[in-house]
Amino acid sequence: MAFAPLGELQSTLLAAGAAVVVAVWGYNKWQEFRLRQKAARVFRGEHADLLSDKTENDSPPQVRSEDRIEPVFSLPTTDQDVQPLPPLELADSAIDCLVSLEIAQPLAAPEFWAAQGKLFGSLEVRWIGFAGGQWRQLTAHDAEHYRRLTAVLQLADRGGPLGEAALSKFFFGIGKLAEDFQAMTELPEAQAVLDHARSLDEFCAGVDWRIGINVVSRTGKALTAPGLRRLAGAAELRLRDDGMFHAEDENGQTLFTLASLGGLPVAEDADEVAGVTLSIDVPLVSDGVAAFNRLLAFARELMAAENGALVDDQRAPLNETVLDAIRAKIVEFQEKMAALDIPAGGRRAMRLYS
Repeated sequence: MAFAPLGELQSTLLAAGAAVVVAVWGYNKWQEFRLRQKAARVFRGEHADLLSDKTENDSPPQVRSEDRIEPVFSLPTTDQDVQPLPPLELADSAIDCLVSLEIAQPLAAPEFWAAQGKLFGSLEVRWIGFAGGQWRQLTAHDAEHYRRLTAVLQLADRGGPLGEAALSKFFFGIGKLAEDFQAMTELPEAQAVLDHARSLDEFCAGVDWRIGINVVSRTGKALTAPGLRRLAGAAELRLRDDGMFHAEDENGQTLFTLASLGGLPVAEDADEVAGVTLSIDVPLVSDGVAAFNRLLAFARELMAAENGALVDDQRAPLNETVLDAIRAKIVEFQEKMAALDIPAGGRRAMRLYS
């Protein structure tokens, strides 16, 4: 083997090193191009039509578990970057779909708020962010800067479970934001989210019970509205904007309502009413039996004052046997809710039964 002179050898090594550097740089750029193309296919090609005003009957694009944003950069991890989990009152994985964005540079909240407001339409997406050592919910007036933001979409309410079209629109919006702000994100497996939403909705529907009992005159005459208002005031029932009187606990939470027969508002200028309906929304009352007993106590005062009778919606009398059966069913439903960690009258119940 022949040896090149030292000067020539140095030149050769420098040339070879430069070639390696160029090759590595080119490979990295190629990889970055591939990742960007993949993200574009996922969030432009397959879901772009989700931003149009479609009805629920339109056929939405399929949401697939592999539809993810691939990370295009890495963030250094320091003790200052370690953040606590969001508090449950802001983001609850038991009843919410949660997706986080990790942003390379602090992002001004007004800029982000304006961008996200154009993407989700009627979807009720909430955003929380970590800044100043704590999590907070973003608002239109937020002036903070964030590197970590989390989207929160509730999985079910009394309107039903989160559907595939809504979830697709949600995922598309997240992907667009990740692309626009060079953020890292990872979407959850779509079918698992939809299954969770349906299961949650089925359970909630199975224990969703609004009790309504009526007080009508035994003689067929109307009840006097002034007398009704006096009794309601004496029992500390408060007239609210919905036109119904509300019995409240010490925290202002409704225990039961008093309305005209059939649940209609009590007209302010009415002199008489055909009867009244007393109602309890069982999932929204922490102690359903205590609330029911308080409702019955008021009903009996009204019956005594107006010569009234306690009846169901078909005007059949409600005797003690029926009332005991109602109490037992309240206990059964509220025990089922507590067993699934959705206590009646608690934070989760108040959101799910909205």
